[in-house]
Amino acid sequence: MAVETSPADANFFSRQINMGDDEKSSAPAGASSNIGSEAQVGSIITFYDGAVYAKLVNNNRIPLVGYGVGNLKHDLVKGMVASALQDNKKIMLIDTAHASKNEHLVAEGIVKGVEKLNRTKKTEVHVVTKVWYTHLGYERTKISIRESLESLRPALDHDKVNLRLHVLLHWPRCYSSIPWMECEREEQDLPEETRAAGPDPSLDPDNAWKQSWRALEDMYLSDQYPIASIGLSNFHLKEIEQVESFAQIHPHVIQMNLWSLLYDAHLIEYCHQHRIHVQAYNVVHGTVSNVERAPRAFRHLEKVAADLSKEVGEPLTAVQVVLSWLIQHGISVIPRTSNVVRLEENSAVALLNVPAFNDHQVDTVAHAVEAYLSGDDLDEIHVSVTFHAVSKDIMLYWMGHAGDESSEVRITLLRQGETFNETTYPTHKFRAYDAQNKDVWIEHEINANYGEHVHLEL
Repeated sequence: MAVETSPADANFFSRQINMGDDEKSSAPAGASSNIGSEAQVGSIITFYDGAVYAKLVNNNRIPLVGYGVGNLKHDLVKGMVASALQDNKKIMLIDTAHASKNEHLVAEGIVKGVEKLNRTKKTEVHVVTKVWYTHLGYERTKISIRESLESLRPALDHDKVNLRLHVLLHWPRCYSSIPWMECEREEQDLPEETRAAGPDPSLDPDNAWKQSWRALEDMYLSDQYPIASIGLSNFHLKEIEQVESFAQIHPHVIQMNLWSLLYDAHLIEYCHQHRIHVQAYNVVHGTVSNVERAPRAFRHLEKVAADLSKEVGEPLTAVQVVLSWLIQHGISVIPRTSNVVRLEENSAVALLNVPAFNDHQVDTVAHAVEAYLSGDDLDEIHVSVTFHAVSKDIMLYWMGHAGDESSEVRITLLRQGETFNETTYPTHKFRAYDAQNKDVWIEHEINANYGEHVHLEL
């Protein structure tokens, strides 16, 4: 049954998050104000064991910060998952898929991580897995879920693990128009048991996923299967709306890419009205991992990071800014990495430490992300510098991209008492030579952030 809330503007990054007073007491210091200050897309925010969660429409919860391992090399999965669960990260959600063939490694990593935590009570860990398009159809979907459960059995049966499983349909169908989807070959490569369980979903693509949804509903409602929520991934609004016509249960969770989050306002509005929780994937890869696609937008993100860093007293990255911008608006993130340092930087502990964005910062990040997606870069921002020749005549040089005499470029002659205004970038170097004796000079490195002004007395 669909659960509706009051309509709201479909622009997701302008909404207010709702968080009850009873939830604030379990939040880390400062986290309530950080998370509760900005926006909501149908999710109520809760805190549990030092991490931030969204409360789903079925009253179960799901972490806002996860870790995507779907494409991670198999030999890294166990160790990285175990590391993610530790108290310095508190990443309590692992995102994978049946098609990734690594669910057994996720389970081993969970067991290893929980045993390392060495707690007296059970540790709640969430896993999102997905049914691949080859397994659409009622019986095929059941096979997929049973295989996932069997792969996750070591974690499910462990006496110190409380595993909460969220199952999504990965795609509504196999699209022949997408080059990497090899529909015929993948069908032929299936085990005979799976092929015999139900027809090839490509023979009836409009209905196969609907039968899969029925299977999800039946397994979710059964006490036999430990499924906390069910949902969809990569579905269009027209398909999601069809669920209302035949389903007993509306989706609890929807995964979408960043493009849909920004540009499909009707889909976001639908999720808000029906309290469907949104998870965003491909956030980092789709934006700041490719600085050159929108270098000026990246500098805007760096300025936001620098401004927020002053509040928190430690450096923040552009990636942390984008991820925090989403979770402060009730959107789950599941960044991928094979680097344990990046894992900690983008963890629940680190992102909860990011201060609340003000309205200008929210808009700046939104426009910067849009610049990455569209390829239409933002206007340039610089550091503005005023050079002031206080006591003598100065010959001013920029030390060029090499930062030394091999690339120095003459800027101007400043007579005593004169000033000169220049725009430059952080870490650029300038030399102020004595106009009468070039052997006498002082070098200045610009230690400022984008958008700031520096006054240098020479």
